[in-house]
Amino acid sequence: MTKVTEIVHFFEQKISSILTIDGFPPETKKDRFVKEGGFFVRVADGDGNAQTIKMSDTEMTSLVQDIKLALKNHRQRKLELFAEIDERQRTTRTKE
Repeated sequence: MTKVTEIVHFFEQKISSILTIDGFPPETKKDRFVKEGGFFVRVADGDGNAQTIKMSDTEMTSLVQDIKLALKNHRQRKLELFAEIDERQRTTRTKE
């Protein structure tokens, strides 16, 4: 198993949450068929309470695509908000 990432959040100098993703690669089974790889996604709180979900490569691919789309939408909205602020500032300057 390989650690893909670990994200640790702190609150008031203590760990408040941890996201860990570990991957396991595809492998050949005894009958020479390929067994799909996957990932373990684990979320824990600062007290050690945790939930883990096992995801296949296919499920992770779908999740990554969904996250990419959401990020694209967030970036677009952020640019729109900056444009709105810029336009308000220009309008305010021309009125002065």
